[in-house]
Amino acid sequence: MKENQLEVSIKAPYFTLNELTPKTERVWLTFHGYGQLAQFFIKKFEALDPAKNFIIAPQGLSKYYLDGFYGRVGASWMTKEDRLTEIENQYRYIKSVLDDIGDISNSKLIYFGFSQGTATMGRFAAWSKMPFHKMIIWAGTFPPDIEPNAFNFLTGSEEITYFTSREDPFFKEEMIENQNKVVSEATGKTPELNWYKGGHTVVPELLTKI
Repeated sequence: MKENQLEVSIKAPYFTLNELTPKTERVWLTFHGYGQLAQFFIKKFEALDPAKNFIIAPQGLSKYYLDGFYGRVGASWMTKEDRLTEIENQYRYIKSVLDDIGDISNSKLIYFGFSQGTATMGRFAAWSKMPFHKMIIWAGTFPPDIEPNAFNFLTGSEEITYFTSREDPFFKEEMIENQNKVVSEATGKTPELNWYKGGHTVVPELLTKI
């Protein structure tokens, strides 16, 4: 048996909220969690001032039925199968999303990753080396496999924040220390820790205070 790989062109969706204008102050590049769809995830950001905030929500390229063989559908960023190819496909897709949107350099870039999307966010940020203002890790784990010096483009003024909850069923106390270690080794910055009340979910009311 021989495995063969080839490149193909595909169509894939992404979603935006509000309009990108000269008055846009912040562009949010958001990454949904496991089993979510970007079209619903992006609604978490509707409380933000639409004149100042433009939200971009790419979607994991793999979709599946959440329960059995029919019904609700969710998306996933990747699995362990052919992992490196999946990561490369993520990079190409997200870059294509940004190319399609156009110039966002006049606004402050905010990375936002929730749950599984946190790993995708961290890898893409390291790979793309796009200057950013804030990076928000929400109920997720920053990827421990970032190459050394991948974040050497940072100026030191960037803010990295970690939101977590003891009501989250996936939360374990040791995650805080591990998160601090992984993020600081990759970026040179220790994330600011913020607690929220609620389970494994994004709290829209808190987004307006970020």
